[in-house]
Amino acid sequence: MRRMRWAVYCWPGLPGISSRGSWAGLLAAVSAALLLNVALVGTFLWCDWLGAGLNRAAWLLAGVVWATSAGYAAVSDIRRPGERLSGSGSETFETAIHNYLGGNWFETERILAELLRRDQRDAEARLMLATLLRRRGRFDEATDQLDALERLEAAARWHWEIGREHELLQIGRTHAPEPESVEENPNAAAADDPPAEMLQAA
Repeated sequence: MRRMRWAVYCWPGLPGISSRGSWAGLLAAVSAALLLNVALVGTFLWCDWLGAGLNRAAWLLAGVVWATSAGYAAVSDIRRPGERLSGSGSETFETAIHNYLGGNWFETERILAELLRRDQRDAEARLMLATLLRRRGRFDEATDQLDALERLEAAARWHWEIGREHELLQIGRTHAPEPESVEENPNAAAADDPPAEMLQAA
């Protein structure tokens, strides 16, 4: 995933909403807004509403929530690309894309499987693996990958692509060649390749 601009970290929950469509991020953002409003109202409108002690506690809690949220989001964003690395340090999602575009599908599958072993919630790797398995005629395995993908929070971002993969799987089952009959070749890229947003990472 690409690093997000620093301004995204200024509001609790916003990094999760913008990058993964996270419901937990939305809950954090709404909770932070309510807490800030309570602190502002207690300070500037109804000064005796909370009392001096509770008002200070509200501001302190708001500051802790802000700092904790920003720190957690920043650390998660920094670590996430590292989670895509294998033990050799050279196998990343971008490497999988290069192998896929080069027609080296066996190596692509191996890298994607390793990425998913390290992070089961890697939606991009799982979607690309489903595409690869479908193109190799392994429709049941591709369906399993899509089913697992749809259970992830991050799947909302790839809603259209997942639907398209299901359609292509139905077409593939109707006109199915023998499994593994598609030869690897450098010109293997086709119209039903992974989404352009994925491929741009290369």
